[in-house]
Amino acid sequence: MTQSVDRVDPAWLAAGSGVWVWVDLSDPTPEEARILTDVFGFHELAVEDALTEIHHPKVESYGSYLYLILHGIDFRETDHSFSTQDVDFFLGEQFLVTVHPGISRTVAKMRDVCARNERALGEGPAALLHRIIDAMVDNYRPEADRLNDRLDALEEEIFERPDGRLAKQIAAGK
Repeated sequence: MTQSVDRVDPAWLAAGSGVWVWVDLSDPTPEEARILTDVFGFHELAVEDALTEIHHPKVESYGSYLYLILHGIDFRETDHSFSTQDVDFFLGEQFLVTVHPGISRTVAKMRDVCARNERALGEGPAALLHRIIDAMVDNYRPEADRLNDRLDALEEEIFERPDGRLAKQIAAGK
C-alpha cells in the first residue's frame, strides 16, 4: 500500500522491515535537510554535495547506499541556451531519497505516477530510481531536437543571408 506521510520512522529503514520509502526534498531548508543525517545517517560529505550545486554527475558507494548526481536539462529558446539542474539520489535497500533545487519536472511527474499507481513505488527503490533516470534521459531528446532545429535555422541563415551581425551573435552565444 502506498501512502504519503510527514515523517520517516527509522524502523522502516531496517533491512527486512517490508517498507519502502521515497523521500523527495525540493529546495530543503536546513531543518528539512537534517533528515539526511539524523534519520538516514548519510555521510556528511554526500549531504554537503546534495545541498550544494555540483556541476558534474557522479556515483559513489557508501557501503549500504549509493549516492548519485545526475542532471536534468532544459533548452531555453529565448536565449538559446541549455541549463541543467542537479538531482541528487541516495539509494538504499529500503529507500530512495531525491534532493533537488526547486522543481524537477521529472521528479514531480514520477511523484504523480506513484500517487496514481501503487506498482510504481511497490517495485522497490531501485526500480523507482530507474524510472526517474529513464524519464530524465527521455527528456533529453526533445531538448536536443530543439537545439538541433535552432542550429539548422542558423546554418540556413548564414548561407542564405551572410551578415557580420549574425557571426557576432553566434560568437556571443545568442
